[in-house]
Amino acid sequence: MPGPGKGQNGTARGQDGLGRIARGLARRLRGPERPLTVTDRLDRWAARIVEFGIVDRAYLEAQTGRTFATDAEAVSFYVHNDGRRGLSLSPLVEPEWMREHQPDARMSWYDALHQEGPELFQTGPLFDAGVWAASRPEGRRPASTLDALRDFLREASDETALPVPPGRRGDTPTWAAARDAALDNARAYAAAQHRTRRRYRQQWDGPTTEEALAALRRGAARRDAERPLVSVVMPVFRRPDVVAAAIRSVQAQIYPHWELLVVDDGSGDDTLDVVRAAAEGDDRVRVHERPNGGAGAARNTGLAAARGELVAFLDADNTWRPEHLAAAVAGVLDTGAPGAHTGLRMVGANNDDDATAPTETFRGEDGTVEDLRAGNFIDLNALVVRRDVADAVGPFDETLRRWIDWEWLLRIARHAGMPVYVPVIGVDYDNVRDVRRVSSGQPASWQEVALARHRLDWDALAAAPRTVGRVSVVVPTYRDWTMTRRAVDAVLGAADHDGDDVEVVVIDNGSPRSVTAVLDAWFRDEPRVVLQREDRNRNFALGSDLGLARSTGDVVVMLNNDTEVTTGWLRPLVTALDDPTVLGVQPLLLYPDGIVQTAGTVFGGDKVLPWHFLGEHPRYDATAALSDPAARRFSAITAAAAAFRAADLLRWHGFDPVYANGLEDVDLCLRALADSPAGSAFVVEPASVVVHHESRTEGRNDARIENRRVFDERWRGRYPAADAAPRYEPAGLRYAGVAPGMPKGHAVMVRSSRPVVVRSVPGVGVRSGAFGAGAGVAPRAPLRVAVKHDGSRPQDVAALVSGLEALGHLVQVDVPSAWYRGSSGLDDVTVLVASGTSSWVPQPGALNAAWGAVRAEDDYAVVLPADRPAAAILESVTAIG
Repeated sequence: MPGPGKGQNGTARGQDGLGRIARGLARRLRGPERPLTVTDRLDRWAARIVEFGIVDRAYLEAQTGRTFATDAEAVSFYVHNDGRRGLSLSPLVEPEWMREHQPDARMSWYDALHQEGPELFQTGPLFDAGVWAASRPEGRRPASTLDALRDFLREASDETALPVPPGRRGDTPTWAAARDAALDNARAYAAAQHRTRRRYRQQWDGPTTEEALAALRRGAARRDAERPLVSVVMPVFRRPDVVAAAIRSVQAQIYPHWELLVVDDGSGDDTLDVVRAAAEGDDRVRVHERPNGGAGAARNTGLAAARGELVAFLDADNTWRPEHLAAAVAGVLDTGAPGAHTGLRMVGANNDDDATAPTETFRGEDGTVEDLRAGNFIDLNALVVRRDVADAVGPFDETLRRWIDWEWLLRIARHAGMPVYVPVIGVDYDNVRDVRRVSSGQPASWQEVALARHRLDWDALAAAPRTVGRVSVVVPTYRDWTMTRRAVDAVLGAADHDGDDVEVVVIDNGSPRSVTAVLDAWFRDEPRVVLQREDRNRNFALGSDLGLARSTGDVVVMLNNDTEVTTGWLRPLVTALDDPTVLGVQPLLLYPDGIVQTAGTVFGGDKVLPWHFLGEHPRYDATAALSDPAARRFSAITAAAAAFRAADLLRWHGFDPVYANGLEDVDLCLRALADSPAGSAFVVEPASVVVHHESRTEGRNDARIENRRVFDERWRGRYPAADAAPRYEPAGLRYAGVAPGMPKGHAVMVRSSRPVVVRSVPGVGVRSGAFGAGAGVAPRAPLRVAVKHDGSRPQDVAALVSGLEALGHLVQVDVPSAWYRGSSGLDDVTVLVASGTSSWVPQPGALNAAWGAVRAEDDYAVVLPADRPAAAILESVTAIG
C-alpha cells in the first residue's frame, strides 16, 4: 500500500482531473466566451482606479455639477466620459501634465500609475512623487508614484506643504489651501459649462400651453382688462416668398390688440407689392419704406413709429403661433419684468454641411444676466418688451452688422433686468441656411464686437490710475498650457534677472478645464500673475483687450503665448517709448532655429496685404537692414510681441474684435497713425530678441478670408504708401514685387502677398577690407553661406563659421528645421556638416559643398571627408569668392 503522503497526492491529482473535466463540460455548455467590449474594458479600469485609493469624489462632483453615491459610481462616470470632457479625479493628478512627465507618454495616466514602476514622476503641477519620497524617512519611502500618492493622502494633514515640482514660483501651498482652490476652480468651470451649454433640444420638454398660461392667471386677467397695445416691428428685405406668411401669423394672434409696422429696407423688388396685398383691408398693418440700411436701421424705423405700450419683433422669414402674444403679454404683466420671451420650434439645420444635425429642434429657457453675457439664448422673434424699457436703452446699434439683437438685449438686462421666460412655443423659426440672411454674409466675430460694448468701459479704464514703471504683459491663450506656462515663466525669469517690475495677465479664452487648472495651480502663489478665464473663446483681439482692462502698468506688452522672451528683452522696448513719436515697439522675432520670423511689417501698395519684413531670412539680413535707426520706423508692427503706452492703447480702444486672429494688429497701427501727429511711427528694436514658436492653435486661421475682407473694406484707398523697396537695400537685397498668394477666387477681395526678393548688384553691403582687396581693386560682395548641420559636430561647425566670418562672409547656421527656409534661394554656397549619410537635397543654383558622408547619388561641387580640417572647406569657399 502507498504511504500517507503518496496516497494524499494521488487523491489530489484525481480531484484535479475531475475538476478539469467539470470545467470543460461547463465551458461547452456556456458556449464560446464573449469577447470583451470597450465598455467591459472601461469597467475593468474603473474597478482598478477605485483600488488606487486616490479618488477625490468631491473634486469630480465640483467639475461636473453632479453628485455620486460612491467612489465606484464617480469613477465609472469618469472613465466613460473622460475622453471628451477632460476631467480629473484628484487635484494631485492632472492627466495632461502626467503625459509630459510619465515614462511612456503613450499610456493613459491610470495605466502609467498601474504599472507601479520604479520611476517617481510628477502627477500634476502640485505633486512630485520624487520630492515627496525624498521627504519621507528612509524605511518608509514610497517605491512607486502610486505609492507616493497613497502615502501622501494617508499621512498629510491640512497644513502639510505640498511636494510641488521644482520651478514652481511663490510660496509652497498647504494641502488644504491647494484643494480649496482646486475645488473653487472646478465649480467655476462647471458653472461656465452650464452657461455655454448647447441650448437646442430635439424634443419640447416644457409644459403644455394650457399649463403654462394657467400659471399666469393674474397677468392674463390684467391683459384682458387693460388690453395694452403691442407694436410689432417687422423689417423685410427682398423676401417676397415668405413675408406674407409672417404677416398672416400676426393677424392670426388670439390677442387682437396689436399694430404691425412692416419696414421695407429698400428691397427694390416685388416685396412691397406682396406686403400691401397681405395688409389690404387690415388697418392695423402699416407699411414704411426706407433706403437699405440693414436690419438694425429698419427696426429703428419701426420703433420710432410705434405707438404701443409694448413692442414685439418678427422677421419676415419666421412666423408666430396664435398664442405667442397672449402668453408673452401675460408674462410681462404677471411678473413686472422688462419683457417676456417664449419658446421656439426651429426647422432646418443652419449649417448646410452638417448632415447629422436634426431638422427640428426646440429652444427656450430662463437664465441670468451672466448666462446672457456668455451667449444669447433669447431670440428677438420671441421677445415682447415694455416700451418704456425700449426707450430707456435706446435704438438698435446700426454700426453692428451681426448680433444686433443680442447687444440690445444686453442693454435691457443691464438697465432693467432679465425678461421673463414663458414656456410656450410661440415661434416657428426658419433655421435653414440662407445666403440672404445677415448671419450668412457677415463674420462670426461680430459677436465679440457686440460683447465688447458691455465688457469694456474705455472712458472708465482711461481714468483709472496706473502704476508708473510697471510693465503689464498680456498673454491670451486658447487650449494650451504648455507653451503658456513656458512663456510666463520666461517673462518672470527675465524680470528676476533684469530687475524689472512686471505683472503678467493671462486670459484663458474658454479653454478646456485642464488649461485653467494647470495654469492656476502653477502660478496661484506668484503675485505677479493674474489669471482670468473666459467662458468662450474671445479670440486674440477681445482677449487682449480684456487683459488690458485687468492690467495695472503704465506700459503694456502684448505677447503671444507661443513666445519665449530672453534676458534683456524688455528695457530696450520701454526705452524706445521714451520718444513721443514712437507709438509702439516690437522686438526682433526669431524662430527657435534662429531664422527671422518678422523684423517689422511692410506694405506693397493698395490692395496688397502687408507682410512680415525679412520673414524666413537669416538674422544677419535683419542686422543689416535695421542698422540705421531711421530704418527701424514702420507703419505697423506685429502684436505677437509689442510694447505700448497703456494710455495710448486705451485711447485707441485696443484691438478691434471684428478681426478673428488676423490683421487686428495692423488695423490697430493704422488707426493709431490716423489719430497721431505727423511723424509718428512704430519701431522695431533689434536689441530686444524674442523667440516665436508660432503654434498652430486649433481654428486660428478659420477666419482669414473674412479678416482680409474687413481690412480691405476699411482701408481700401488708404493703405500706407509702398515702403518695401528701400527696406531691403541695406541688406544687399532687391525687392522685385509681390507674388499673389492664396486664396484664388472671384469672391476674394484681397489675396495674401509674398515678396519677390533677389540679390542686389555686387558690391552692395560689402564690409570694408573684406577678402583682402588691395589698392585699386574693387571689393567684392561677401558670399551668403549657409552651413547646414544636424547637431552632431558642433566644434567643427563653430570652427567653420568662425573662419568664414573672419573672411567677411555672411554665415547662417541652419539646423534641420531651417534647411529649406524660404530665403535659401538667395544663398551662394551651402555647406553640409553631418556625421552620417545625409538626406538633405542640395540647393539649386548654389555651390553645394559637403563635409562628411553623403549619398552617392547626390551631386556636390565639393566633397570632403569628415576628418579633413575646416581649412579645406574655407579654401574652397574663398576660391569661389
